[in-house]
Amino acid sequence: MNDVFNENANILWVDFLANGERLANEEEQVKLIKQAVESGITHMIIDAKVPFGQTTYPSNYAHHISSWSDGSFSAWKNRDFLKEFLSKMKDIKHIKVLANVDVFSEGITSSRDGMAYDKPEWQVTFYNDAVSNESNAAEYSDAATIFVNPIHPEVVEYELNIIKEICTYNLDGIVVDRCRYPNIYGDFSDLSRIGFESYIGKKVINWPEDIFTIDKTKEINRGALFPKWTEWRALNIKNFVSKARELVKSANPNLIFSDYVGSWYPLYYSEGVNWGSETYHPDLEWTSKTHNVSGLAEQLDFIMTGCYYPEVYVEEAEQNGRPAEWYSVEGAIDKSLEVINGSIPVVGSLFLKDYTNNPDQFRKAIRMCKEKSAGVMIFDTVYLEEYNWWDILAEELNISKES
Repeated sequence: MNDVFNENANILWVDFLANGERLANEEEQVKLIKQAVESGITHMIIDAKVPFGQTTYPSNYAHHISSWSDGSFSAWKNRDFLKEFLSKMKDIKHIKVLANVDVFSEGITSSRDGMAYDKPEWQVTFYNDAVSNESNAAEYSDAATIFVNPIHPEVVEYELNIIKEICTYNLDGIVVDRCRYPNIYGDFSDLSRIGFESYIGKKVINWPEDIFTIDKTKEINRGALFPKWTEWRALNIKNFVSKARELVKSANPNLIFSDYVGSWYPLYYSEGVNWGSETYHPDLEWTSKTHNVSGLAEQLDFIMTGCYYPEVYVEEAEQNGRPAEWYSVEGAIDKSLEVINGSIPVVGSLFLKDYTNNPDQFRKAIRMCKEKSAGVMIFDTVYLEEYNWWDILAEELNISKES
């Protein structure tokens, strides 16, 4: 069913926040591309819009990365990362370049930069003030990201306009990330109440207690409406992804369209995303009988699921007392394949920091992804530099090519 994505992919993610200062030196861009070629990389993902909402190219809508008030990326003033990088890739036909868009994350609390501060009415409304500072489940644990409401009409229009802009570049595809809610505590705005009541066809008498209550330890006690609420939130994300896909494919039907999600599906209701297939019927304590209608897999050409665990084998997870088999790379891929149910290719994705000082475990993790899924995604380039693991990557990816 998939003509634009070839399986057995070796995907390298280039996170701009981690690599942008180094890559401001164009010689470093050339060096990175050379390393990617030599390592057997087939796809590179570069950030067009970072987790705090700024773009790495001059946008008609968003703030440029160089405008960050702390001056972090001032070296990028009046520059266009997408244009610079793509110009260096134009003769390298065997590596596809995809632009990543961090969708609903639109600000950073430390410096109060971002569209979420320009447009405070866009911000997610939390269940109550006590949970408004809870973690956003972001990779950057030391940096509090501000999310905007995925169903606010102005937000939807804004994010789609940015994706449309990015499609004008000579890219091979678009990836969406952070295309989700921040956590279980959002969004409880009037807009969401009206939308949810419309969806279930009745008023919520006790708002928001009929959905869930929170005890003193911040534990969630699910109410009668929790399963439908979970379904509705996931359907909101699916609706946005569907619009984004339509926009990308109308710009160029050959553009690849993908999404990064965490592989921990049984817990992903917190982020408000059902990344499974419409044909997958989860039977979990938080799901409704019709939860499958919110499955978004069919909107994508392939999906990257973060198998972000130090344990590679299921057996290791069991030995270490992990709560389930999917707390391992092997188990996470198995869970991903179950949830996707054959609808699209799944690429197992690795967070290299999980293997700090353990290159043998990194090798095993690559092999597991290559054996069980449609390839491997490496997050992130900065750790290949920091750990000096380019040679390991090249060995493993070239071995897998030959086998």
